[in-house]
Amino acid sequence: MTTGMFIVGLMFFLPATTPQQSPTTAVYQNDEFGIAVPVPANALLCPGPNNEHDHGPIMLLQQSDEKGCQDSEHARAVGIFASYNAADATKTLSGFLNWQCSHLLRSCLPPPKNLRIRGRVSVAAMQRGSSGWIDVIVLTQGGAPDAKFDAAVPSINYTVRLHTKQAVLEQDLQTLRLVLRTVRLAP
Repeated sequence: MTTGMFIVGLMFFLPATTPQQSPTTAVYQNDEFGIAVPVPANALLCPGPNNEHDHGPIMLLQQSDEKGCQDSEHARAVGIFASYNAADATKTLSGFLNWQCSHLLRSCLPPPKNLRIRGRVSVAAMQRGSSGWIDVIVLTQGGAPDAKFDAAVPSINYTVRLHTKQAVLEQDLQTLRLVLRTVRLAP
């Protein structure tokens, strides 16, 4: 193995803990939930939570200031959120989608076309929120089943979410599709 290949391989496995913007040099890694995703060149990886459980990355779009990480609900972003599948309402992918649509108190609309996590069964929806914000969500499940809950269902629910405005929706969908193609999740 050449030194260059070793360095590239090492970068893939190291967790990113500070904001990064260079293409394919930063990879967010979360071993607990089995997430690995290269940070897109037009995104700023927010630092992981200090005193909270890390459920996944938040990547701000077209920003270079880490201050936006403190208020990501008012910033264009792509995020991945993972949680343990421990409720009857989210046992199946369709139940998980129904829960997402009702939990956020906004009805789900049909999503833009061709939104799938590469190599995974996934479902998607779009939600229009207050002040012109739009959320596009893509959901999947993975992880070894937990016999203590239900030995027939995956143990982890994943939500990939684009938070954006109508004026830049098409541009931001390109970044979302890149994340959907490059993210690796627990089988």
